[in-house]
Amino acid sequence: MNNLFYTSQVSEGRLKLIEQEAVHCALVLRKKAGDIIYVIDGNGNRYKCGVDKVSKRDVDCTILSKESQSKTEHITIAIAPTKNRDRLEWMIEKLVEIGVESIILMNTSNTERTRTNMDRLHKKAVSAVKQSLRFYIPEIREMEYAEVVNLDADNKLIAHCYEEQPKTKQENISNIKQLILIGPEGDFTSQEVELALESGFLGLDLGAYRLRTETAAIVAVARFQ
Repeated sequence: MNNLFYTSQVSEGRLKLIEQEAVHCALVLRKKAGDIIYVIDGNGNRYKCGVDKVSKRDVDCTILSKESQSKTEHITIAIAPTKNRDRLEWMIEKLVEIGVESIILMNTSNTERTRTNMDRLHKKAVSAVKQSLRFYIPEIREMEYAEVVNLDADNKLIAHCYEEQPKTKQENISNIKQLILIGPEGDFTSQEVELALESGFLGLDLGAYRLRTETAAIVAVARFQ
């Protein structure tokens, strides 16, 4: 199984590839009627399908069998998005490949990026899921910082650069709901850190060196996998 496709168009016994997935199947890989392909729905299911009809607009398939995968990721990472689009998209790809349950793009006092193409980020996440042969596509959403600190989780951590605040080197906690906050390129404000600590967060120590936002996010998620 060298190629994996994605669709949200699943009905009883059938599914359809549309848009870029159909183009990739029909024109790039030149699949034809009678071929077997594998398709995920992003919700934990992978389908073995027989191709019935192919065009560059859509690919109709019969579902031959279905395999379901339990959700194994329990990490929600909330990040202040980087101003540079390429760095933001690269970060999303790598976080999805490593494995997270959801990604929150968080608006903080020092967040520089104000507009984000969420549809484009979703496509980057789909591509990363197919690359890593996962069944689940993490949810990507936007939230205000004050909303994020009030989210429920079993383990809540905030990575910041304030030396006077206590930090933990905690790692390797599995099978519990975790929420990790990563600040913007100018870091969280001291008031934001205090609000998080008052809301039950622990400071997270990511090492002796100052990391870029996207690097810190990847280091933090990898530590808890």
